[in-house]
Amino acid sequence: MQNRMKALLQQGKAVFSCTIRTPHPNLAEIGGLAGYECIMLDAEHGTISSDTLDAMILAVRATGATPIVRVPGVERTLVKQALDHGADGILFPHITSVEDARAAVSLCKYPPQGRRGAGPGRPIDYGLGDARAYLDQANDQVLVALMLEEPAAVEQLEAIGAVPGIDIFNMGPWDLSTAYGHPIETRHPLVLQALDKALEVGRRHGIHVGVSPESEEHVKELYDMGARFFESVNLEGFVAERLVDYRRACQP
Repeated sequence: MQNRMKALLQQGKAVFSCTIRTPHPNLAEIGGLAGYECIMLDAEHGTISSDTLDAMILAVRATGATPIVRVPGVERTLVKQALDHGADGILFPHITSVEDARAAVSLCKYPPQGRRGAGPGRPIDYGLGDARAYLDQANDQVLVALMLEEPAAVEQLEAIGAVPGIDIFNMGPWDLSTAYGHPIETRHPLVLQALDKALEVGRRHGIHVGVSPESEEHVKELYDMGARFFESVNLEGFVAERLVDYRRACQP
């Protein structure tokens, strides 16, 4: 197995993600067909469940994009199900400590590096493939991403970055600015300082940094700073904006 998204990041290339919260495989498929390297299936903010996740992951994989699942928290059940359905990685929200980071990594890794249960379905072709080969490669190939959206995580970032097995620090500027007492001020100095710290710690520990860009120009700025993962569009929000724009443009 090879995780295409991890390979691109290791090559220093930008990875663009389309986030989807609505539980329908067609939407996941459209995101992949549109050319996004990563489809983020948001089971934290949306209504995606294990039942609907299975078909959505299958739809993403059919397009060649990388399916990543944003889980509600550092909790075993959905992480295991997502990976056994064929997700190539997990994004964990609201990390607040080194212990959270270690627990997140552990849920994604087979022993001895972690405590993921050995019972994958789709990744081993439901028993028709080489299960041992998958288990041998999975710890290196499954991507582990942590949301940085809590001041406590920013304060402990050096120690969190030293935890083996973390691939991405993904900035959460809405939650982080709100936690700092400046709701939705994504360019507040405290948020920008947190980004600078994430980039610095990430460089030292080989951890890629993700950011949600605010414009095409912002992508270039963030890329030059060292960010490589861009949660660039929320499908539902994008559709809502375009529907409004089109309706207004059609007004006689």
